[in-house]
Amino acid sequence: MTRIGQDTGSIEVFTFREGALSALGHDLQLRASGFDIDVLADSVTARVDASTLRVVGAIRGGIPVGGTLSARDKAEIERNCSREVLEAHEHPEATFASSEVKQTEGGWSVRGTLTIHGVAREGTFDVLRKDGKAVARIDIDLRSFGMKPYSAMLGALRVKPHVLVVVETPAPAGG
Repeated sequence: MTRIGQDTGSIEVFTFREGALSALGHDLQLRASGFDIDVLADSVTARVDASTLRVVGAIRGGIPVGGTLSARDKAEIERNCSREVLEAHEHPEATFASSEVKQTEGGWSVRGTLTIHGVAREGTFDVLRKDGKAVARIDIDLRSFGMKPYSAMLGALRVKPHVLVVVETPAPAGG
C-alpha cells in the first residue's frame, strides 16, 4: 500500500462565481491541507478533513491572480467554506472508496463512492498519467451532496454549484 498526504500529493478545489454582481467576486483556488489517500494495486481510498481547505488565491481565466485577496479575505472565505458550505462541524470528513479500478490507455478509470456532507454518491472518473503524476479532474455538483453554494448580497453574488476538484499524486510504478 502507498499512503499519500499533503507532503507528496495535492487536492485542490476550484470555485467559480456567478450572479449580477459576479464582477465583485473572485474565482478561487483552494487546497486541502489535511488528507490521506491509500493506493493499492486494485483500490483507492481517501479521507479529507473538511475543515482544512485553505485559499491559495484568486484565479482569472484559469490563471492565478496575485495580490487580490488580503489575509483577512482569505480567512473569511475559509471560515465561510468550512462553516456555511461544508458544515465541517457536523460533517468533518469527505471520503472516497473505490469499488473498481481499471487500467486504461492513458491511466485508470476509477469507480467508487464519494461521501461529502454526509451524502454518498457513486460515480466514475478518469485518472491520467502525466509527467510521473496521476491526475484526476472531477466535476462535483455541490447540490447533489445536500450543500448550498455560498451566496452574498442577497444572492447577487454566488458561487456556481459546480466545482472542479483536481487530485495529483505520484503515479504508481508500472502500468
